[in-house]
Amino acid sequence: MQSQQKGVPPPPVKEQDGGSHEAGPASAQERMLRQVWEDVRRGAEHFHQRQVPLPVNRLGQFVHGLSLPFHLARALLADKTTRSRYLRVSLTQTAVIIALAALFTGSGKEVVESVGPEDWSEQVEEAQADAEEAAADAQVRAEEAVRQAEQFEKAAEKVAALAEKAGADGDEVRAKVEESLRKAKEVVSEAKESLREEKEARESQKAAKESAKDAERPRKRTVHQVVYWATFLSSLHLAQWIVIALSRDYHTALAREASLLSGIPPEDEAFSPRVRLNMQWLRNKMKRRWRALLVFAVATPLLWLVKLPLIWGGDSVFTALLSVWGTWWFVVFTAGKSSLAWNEPTPREPWFLRGWRWATSHLVPLRGPMGTYGSVWTAVTRPVFSPIASVERQPWSFSGLAVTRAFAALPVVKCFLRPVIPVAASHLLLADAAGSVEASASSRPSAPGLGAAPPDSSGAPPAPTTPPPASPRRTA
Repeated sequence: MQSQQKGVPPPPVKEQDGGSHEAGPASAQERMLRQVWEDVRRGAEHFHQRQVPLPVNRLGQFVHGLSLPFHLARALLADKTTRSRYLRVSLTQTAVIIALAALFTGSGKEVVESVGPEDWSEQVEEAQADAEEAAADAQVRAEEAVRQAEQFEKAAEKVAALAEKAGADGDEVRAKVEESLRKAKEVVSEAKESLREEKEARESQKAAKESAKDAERPRKRTVHQVVYWATFLSSLHLAQWIVIALSRDYHTALAREASLLSGIPPEDEAFSPRVRLNMQWLRNKMKRRWRALLVFAVATPLLWLVKLPLIWGGDSVFTALLSVWGTWWFVVFTAGKSSLAWNEPTPREPWFLRGWRWATSHLVPLRGPMGTYGSVWTAVTRPVFSPIASVERQPWSFSGLAVTRAFAALPVVKCFLRPVIPVAASHLLLADAAGSVEASASSRPSAPGLGAAPPDSSGAPPAPTTPPPASPRRTA
């Protein structure tokens, strides 16, 4: 008896009447989760065998597509020869990416740390400058008043002395001089009081500013950290694009090894990888990006028209529709990572064009110009009919694979998962082709007197189907 693996749920126990029962009561949800787990475990061990069918339920298909790249990475790590090459390439790329990102981010670190949130507003800076200038002017005026009062006091004393020498009435002169001196002293006292109050106000303003800075310092530090790590993440993406563009030959070689190890024909011939900038690949990539932009943008006016009748939440609906539309195309181009997705001989129109033709043929107001719009939409989308047909047959499997591809877009993670994404797409496409062949064979009527061959009671899988030859790579 084969030993039970750790973490694997116990198999059903066969009964005498040919039925089976689970070890203990289980709800429908638990049985479904057990089936999904069994599909994942089986895929991890036997995904390279073409006779293993795809999961039937949608959740199982999603999890199968989600986990398939990790199974392929496990296959690369399980082989001693490919393990060293896989780790050497991925870890070297990771080290170079981090070093370049640190180099790109280092020049802007000091600038980020020297800027505070309150300094990012020009209005605040201008208000502070005006307040400081006004305080300086007030101080100058107060000091000038003190000097004039002191000069006036000295002049009054000299006038009193001259008047006494000239023989004027001493009491009268003395009274007038004392009155002048009293007024001068009042002016001096007022000026000094004004200076003291101005000084206290400046000190109080300075203390309040320092207190505000102390209170702002934790938030400023958080903002500094967020800005710095956002800059570092952007630098990681830029460095990752540069490194992978120069060393993509090594990923192509690893994808070939993963294909051979998992039992499917590789899409590339054997070659010696090297560091280079492949201009042909770069031109093709730019063309694919332009094509993706066109197929996405051609439906944007239609989505915009949908939101016009909505009084509330029109912008939110438009944003949600754009997000769903972009997600759909991301799944399509995930399937297009394999050249097999572009080999559909006569793909039918996508679901959205079929719906558009139905609407324009049944709704009279939409005919005429809308028919021209549909023709343009069809012409722009026609080059990608083939991968769309593949996704329409396996939407859940390719959706799971698209989630893994989105995860693989993270910096550094892409170095480890990028080589196996096209191979995973090829596995799903080949499994779909094998399933279509089996379905068509089972639908044919058998000859009279000849029954179908009974299933193998030993539990051994059927003979593997021969996969179609792969054409030259056309990744999306």
